[in-house]
Amino acid sequence: MLRKERAILTKNKVFETAIELIRTKGYDNVTISEICEKAGVAKGTFYVHYKSKEDIIKESYYSDMSEFVLKNYKRLISEDNDMSIKDKIEKFLISEFEFTNYVGFEMTCRAYITNLTECISKETKHFEKRDFTKELKDLISEGIDQKVFDTNQTSEEIFLYLESFVRGFMASWCFSNSEFDIVKDGERYIKEILRKL
Repeated sequence: MLRKERAILTKNKVFETAIELIRTKGYDNVTISEICEKAGVAKGTFYVHYKSKEDIIKESYYSDMSEFVLKNYKRLISEDNDMSIKDKIEKFLISEFEFTNYVGFEMTCRAYITNLTECISKETKHFEKRDFTKELKDLISEGIDQKVFDTNQTSEEIFLYLESFVRGFMASWCFSNSEFDIVKDGERYIKEILRKL
């Protein structure tokens, strides 16, 4: 195995361990030492991948989400070779909700707090960091080319519309203290939005 592949596996192990501990014990009750011990890595290894525990939160909704969503999306679309563009968009957006469900309520709330705080200082590179959304933008462009949307919106407008729904739905899930099923309910709403688009 190449060094780069080992590094990715190690980073994933640290991330997954942190998620598991935070979900079971709560963010404030988990230490970096505990994450390292349970992941079976040295503290120095943790700091190769993350600057702090807060950095895991920040990264969770960028690179870690990207990896999860793309992997899950590819799995979902592989189940049907004749899937329409709208169905592919649906699977992509559902994959975002599945990531939210995977990392859990506290991580999602903290990701909003952390990343919105960066916006105040105008240091955020939110859209640049979310490189996985290129896949969604490509699907939307393909849909426009194939005239599958009943709208005069541009691809950027459709992208903003869909992503705004997803972000807003995630925020609503946080505000409701995760009282609804973000994946099941999200899928229902996405189907309705795409039907009307």
